[in-house]
Amino acid sequence: MTFTGHTDSVNTVAYSPDGHLLISGSDDGTVRIWDIRSAEEMVSPLSSNASAVNSVAFSPNGKAITAGTSAGEVCIWDIATTQAIPQWLRGHSRKVNSVAFSPDGAFLASASNDKTVRLWRVQTGEQLFVMEGHKGHVNAVVFSPAGDLLASGSDDRTIRLWQSATGEPVSQPLSGRMNAVRSLAFCPDGIMLVSGSYCEIQLQKAQAMEGMTMLPGHLGWVRSVQISPNGKILASAEDDGVHLWTLKEDLGEYLPIVLKGHSGKVRSVAFSPNGLYVASASADHTIRIWEAGSGQTSIQPLPAHDKDVNLVAVSADGGSIVSGSDDNSVRIWNAQTGEPKLPPLLGHKNPVKSVAISTDGRLIASASGDCTVRLWSAQTGGAISEPLLGHKLEVNAVQFSSDARWLVSGSSDSTVHIWDVATRQPSSVGPLHCDASVLAVFFSPDYQLVAAGSHSGRIHLWKTENGQAVHQPFYAKYPIGSIVFSPAGKHLVSDGDDKVGRVWAIGTGQQILVLEGHSGWICSITISPDGQLIGTGSDDRTIRIWDAKSGAQLAILHGHGHYVVSGAFTADGKSIVSGSWDMTIRVWNVDADVLQSSGSSEDPAAALARAGLDDGWILSKSEALLLWVLPEYRTFLLSTPCTIIIGKHRIDMTAGGTWHCGENWTACWRGSSTV
Repeated sequence: MTFTGHTDSVNTVAYSPDGHLLISGSDDGTVRIWDIRSAEEMVSPLSSNASAVNSVAFSPNGKAITAGTSAGEVCIWDIATTQAIPQWLRGHSRKVNSVAFSPDGAFLASASNDKTVRLWRVQTGEQLFVMEGHKGHVNAVVFSPAGDLLASGSDDRTIRLWQSATGEPVSQPLSGRMNAVRSLAFCPDGIMLVSGSYCEIQLQKAQAMEGMTMLPGHLGWVRSVQISPNGKILASAEDDGVHLWTLKEDLGEYLPIVLKGHSGKVRSVAFSPNGLYVASASADHTIRIWEAGSGQTSIQPLPAHDKDVNLVAVSADGGSIVSGSDDNSVRIWNAQTGEPKLPPLLGHKNPVKSVAISTDGRLIASASGDCTVRLWSAQTGGAISEPLLGHKLEVNAVQFSSDARWLVSGSSDSTVHIWDVATRQPSSVGPLHCDASVLAVFFSPDYQLVAAGSHSGRIHLWKTENGQAVHQPFYAKYPIGSIVFSPAGKHLVSDGDDKVGRVWAIGTGQQILVLEGHSGWICSITISPDGQLIGTGSDDRTIRIWDAKSGAQLAILHGHGHYVVSGAFTADGKSIVSGSWDMTIRVWNVDADVLQSSGSSEDPAAALARAGLDDGWILSKSEALLLWVLPEYRTFLLSTPCTIIIGKHRIDMTAGGTWHCGENWTACWRGSSTV
């Protein structure tokens, strides 16, 4: 669900104790109450006198709500009587960043930029204690589950614990953090305390520094943290989305699930009382509700990359797809179902730029921005050896020889290295030097030649046995990001930033064919095993299939929501696999591609598949409006000839033959149903 209504950043959300209501606070100066079942507002927005609302909370009995505002005031509304006039608690001299009810509902705590934490009696509005000691803004305050302790986190990089009965500090501040503390949460048992800061989350025992655990992989401020009611899952709000973590002893070995969909920074997260859902508030003015694991007690990584997919490769037996991503992981998928075969292969410290599978299917190679090449077991996912070192800058491309004895890598340091796969050592040939950053490498089918495409637009060719240049480099004037030999080894195909693909004769170095039709630069090249078809991917978000002999365009494949930066034919030549910066991998039926592009099919689903997407509208060839697609669904449309989408979501448009159009459109109503 997505709730809309706020006119500015939504900073905070909280569930009612029964889970039926959700409250939100915004920079637009309002608190809104939503019915979870209908996504409608229950009452008119509650006003905070034009002050931004930074924090909200429900009382334990569900009869009152509170808000902390940028004016330094705390508001309490009695929603049981639907009274719109709040009780005002005044005492802070600067904005209030966080508010929290005690577990029995008798007290209210507030944290402020005035460097204090204050405790109030809810019934009378009396200020009981002013807790001083922080040297910076206090960003978070939370009661322990038993209600005897208060924890506060500050810009002074400390967490302080206070006795709620006296307002006195319990111990020395908990320090050791590198950055300001922006968010806090107690685990349900009260033993562990979770804190969010810049690029990190820490878990530790509430009254000691013992047992501290760091959750890595954060990219920005952790503005909100919360533990599920069963204590098994941690949710965090960060710049790039909502993160869900499984809390167990080997937590550090797991990647979080990242729930993406907001177009702005996520400010707050809250679990529903039953733990099945997570609500998130964002700077994009919306609130979203997500499934938190369907009641499972642990969360596993979703079958999808969390960031751009940079390259895909297909095993020789056609059973596996391997992908590398900006999320620093390598993943292995079942090519028939799209399901993951193994957990993510982790080890690279920077984005994975390229992947390759050996022809015998035993090994996977990956190249990364961390200047290393890694080898993995395709069966177990385990690392075969220590990383291959030698390149001085990011490694952009890797490729196995057809006999799986050699591995070639190309780097931004303008060198090409050839590695002995058995020993994991450089061969006696090389390193080979190019005139600019190496963006693509490839062995000829007989592995007698190795080719490299450079940022200068030149394609270099060397003999593998001695590293001698075959002839002068081919020159395309534009950066070469992808190259591939024809199966017979007589031709080389390259992409280009000038929106065309090129076919070169190896013997003469002459350009013999130009592939024209893309409206953007071509990012990837692949050729079918029989050498009859060429596939290209482009920043115009399409894949195109060409006749390799004539250069005629045979099909245009629509569906990806971002640049198509990688493509590979399956070993039988019947399918093409594509990887995109929209974080998805797609498998396309080549025969269906060509059939649909010929216009011979009258199936409405086929018409949708052939159509383009313009401002959300799927258009027919005559530019008639066929279907408008919600923005969050556009990346996940599955329509023939696309047979598989490997991503977080999939929307099937094939409909199993139930399409009705033209004069027969009313046939979708059956029996006595009426329009």
